[in-house]
Amino acid sequence: MTVRTEAFGRFSGRLPDADRFLASAALAAIVAEPLVGTLAALAFLAAGMAMMALRPAASLVDLADYRLLLLLPAFCLASTIWSEVPGLTLRAAIQLAATFIVAILLARRLPPGRFLAVLGCVLGVIVALSVTTGNYRADTGALTGYYASKNAMAAAAALLAVVAAGFAGRAGASMAFRAGALGLAVAGAGTVVLAQSMGALFAMFIGLGAYPALWALRRVGLRLQVAASVFLALALAYVSVVLAANIDAVSAFVLDLTGKDITLTGRTDLWRVAMEEIAERPLLGSGFQAFWHQGNPVAIQLWAMFGIESRSGFHFHNTYLSNAVEIGILGVAIQSAILLSIGLSTLRLALSTREHLSAILFACAIMILSVTPLEVPVFFQFNLHTLLMVAALVYARDGLWAGRR
Repeated sequence: MTVRTEAFGRFSGRLPDADRFLASAALAAIVAEPLVGTLAALAFLAAGMAMMALRPAASLVDLADYRLLLLLPAFCLASTIWSEVPGLTLRAAIQLAATFIVAILLARRLPPGRFLAVLGCVLGVIVALSVTTGNYRADTGALTGYYASKNAMAAAAALLAVVAAGFAGRAGASMAFRAGALGLAVAGAGTVVLAQSMGALFAMFIGLGAYPALWALRRVGLRLQVAASVFLALALAYVSVVLAANIDAVSAFVLDLTGKDITLTGRTDLWRVAMEEIAERPLLGSGFQAFWHQGNPVAIQLWAMFGIESRSGFHFHNTYLSNAVEIGILGVAIQSAILLSIGLSTLRLALSTREHLSAILFACAIMILSVTPLEVPVFFQFNLHTLLMVAALVYARDGLWAGRR
């Protein structure tokens, strides 16, 4: 009989220690990527292949249960056919598919409590090392730590703050445990300030705000829960659209208020270029990760405009526009369905189980979703946010399935 995660910490059979070790190693490798570099991807893949080799039949069942989730990497793989740089697209799509597969297996092998504990502990170590021995920008003094940018540093610290704050609310926890968790949460929040990222600060407040919102929703009836959830979702969507439509004015206001540039100036230019690119290939796009490459004159022009001296990476600072350029409206529709499912499933689980672990998963999911209009946190190969969102959906669906049983 297949061992599957039914609910938080409960299983329908005995889970082998090797599975837990390999799943923990895979997760730790991705979290520690800023420190170890490409070795993280190798360790992640090695742990994933070992999990499949140990229990191949169970792995196939696990992947079959979440075959719809694999539609996105499958579509990205199919985009190799029409990609402008098929070699790059093929490699990136295979890596994305591997990330999704290992994330699904990882969530089926590792209880959510262990998953979140490993996530918080490794993030805590990296944040501490970044603050004490990491890099600071010479021009602004912003902390970049061991990450490629201050925004990436701040995003990791914000995630630590939200996860640690959720553990601090665990029912029955000792005072020492609560104090340690709160200390990590404060350290994460302080690191966001040191990184000087207003976007990450906004996302962190959204994630932390999920806890009192859940507390209130759990104390009303089902109809009020649905009505309040729909209202909050529509309100967030409306605010996001208004902010995106008036991004230069918002940037100027924050600059006047705080004296800090939130690095939003110029994003309207990026979005205009993105819309032009989408208009040329609306349905299928140019191919997964086939826009930002040395042979694309538009990409080269944007790198020069925004001072990207390495002439690599970068994106359109909007998840839906950025991905529509590469995988078209059809691909973004699949992506949006997955993101919506993650948000709704984690919310349903958090309202039905009333446990701190389900609340943490929802808080992390809503924090990541809140930045999609201004950033591109998902979906990438060997990426922590991608792994976290896929695992959150697996945990939520398995938890809801167990509740129905």
